[in-house]
Amino acid sequence: MNNKSFSKSAYFKTINVLILCLLFSVLPSLYACSEKPVEIQDIILSKNVDANGNPTEESDIFASGTKEIFLVIKVTDMKATDNITAKWTFLDENIEIDSKTFTPEEKFSGNHIFKIKISQGFPFGNYEASVFLNGRDLKTIPFKVE
Repeated sequence: MNNKSFSKSAYFKTINVLILCLLFSVLPSLYACSEKPVEIQDIILSKNVDANGNPTEESDIFASGTKEIFLVIKVTDMKATDNITAKWTFLDENIEIDSKTFTPEEKFSGNHIFKIKISQGFPFGNYEASVFLNGRDLKTIPFKVE
């Protein structure tokens, strides 16, 4: 074996190793870029939900004495690094009644239900439910209790 063929062989092995290193370092980031971003498809206030978490009585007006209200959020491609927060506010008194955050343990698509419950019933007045996705204000839904 002469020196020239040995150096060409070593050169090609080095190039192959560099290419493999480059592929192993770039492929994970390409995979991460190919994941779809989380998408909120619908946000609905409802008087009730069925067994599958679907809203059954969509409404923005609730009767006096209503004890629970459901906020149904249909989401796709939510990852464990994403979160949705629902904040409930009684506007007449400018009081935040409740705030809850949902962060899935693994990739999630489907309906997530936020339920607010007041055992003595909601008082008459104007309210809003605000939804935040990863800290960004997404939608605010006004509603009334009459």
